[in-house]
Formats: sequence, C-alpha cells, structure tokens
Amino acid sequence: MNRAEFTAQQKIVETPSGRIAYVEQGDGPVAIFLHGILFNKYFWRRQLAELRSMRRCIALDLLAHGATEIAPDQEVSYDAQAAMIEEFLDALNIKQIDLVANDTATGIAQIFAVIHPDRVRTLTLTDGDTHDNLEPAAFKEFLMMATSGELSMALESMLADKEIFRSARAMGLAYERADQVADDTIEEYLRPLRSPQ
Repeated sequence: MNRAEFTAQQKIVETPSGRIAYVEQGDGPVAIFLHGILFNKYFWRRQLAELRSMRRCIALDLLAHGATEIAPDQEVSYDAQAAMIEEFLDALNIKQIDLVANDTATGIAQIFAVIHPDRVRTLTLTDGDTHDNLEPAAFKEFLMMATSGELSMALESMLADKEIFRSARAMGLAYERADQVADDTIEEYLRPLRSPQ
C-alpha cells in the first residue's frame, strides 16, 4: 500500500485530548499500534496489511504527531499520551486490546498497561525504552534540540536534504537500512511536524 492509499483510509475521532487521527484495517480482536517520536501511524502500514486477516488493526497518531490535532496547551508527556489512549478506546467503544508499541511509545504503552491492566490482553514492546534507559543516550541530543528551539531547523534540513534524515547523526540511528527509506516516507513522517496543528 502506498502513501496515498494509506492516507485515504485515515479517520478522526474526537477525544478530550484532541482530534486523534488513525487508520484501521481488518476484523477481529483489536490490536492498537503506537509509533515512536518523529514517526506516525504510517510506520505500521506493513503490519496492518499483514495482520488484518487476524485482527482489527488500528494505528493512531500520538499527540503532536501526524494528522492528530491538539490544542496549543495540550500536555504531550508519556502520562498524557497514555490518558489519550484511554480516551481513544472509550470514543470507539473498545474494551480490550492487544497493545503493540515501538521506540519511545513503549514507555507510553507500559504506563497504559499498568494503569489499565484489564484493558490489555497482550503487550508487545519493540526496540523501546525501559525504566533505566529513559531517555536513551542516543535520544538526548534530540531532546536538547527540542528544548533549545533548534529542532525546527533540523527538521527543515532533513526535509530539504533527505540524506540528512538517513545519516547516522539523525534518524539513520533508528533504521537497519536507512539508505532504503523512501523520500515520500520521510515526507510523511516529518512534514506534519512542520505544520501548525
């Protein structure tokens, strides 16, 4: 499924935390997929396509990511993200889920699972944060850029020259084969971060 086909399937649900964007495919028990920072629901496109025969697969955009719209004063901490997951499930009348999370979203998933153990049927965490590795050393520079206001310029640089995104000093750290990340995938991940929400 290409980017346009995936985006055409997008839905929006209103929650107290904001207008949450998501894509869902398939039927059966619900599986929720959470992406890491600087990514969005598009990260899970291949998994949704492969697993839709077994699950109702839902990939959503976290607060301040992708097409999710939030108020300027909306908190985006791990706790706030976990609260949004609860609101999202309530809005769609989903009682129990298989929860799958990658990267920084593993912290969000762990918080959600501890607060709502009755709602989590299974928990799958991939390449993520743990109690003694939060935030990971490789992520500290990103946090410094975000707090100093330099992140905006870095995003612009990566959008203007996609090789910067693919480099080991940027998102190349997150990929086994960063050289194979398509330009339109980079656009899908980064362009929404440059748009006012």
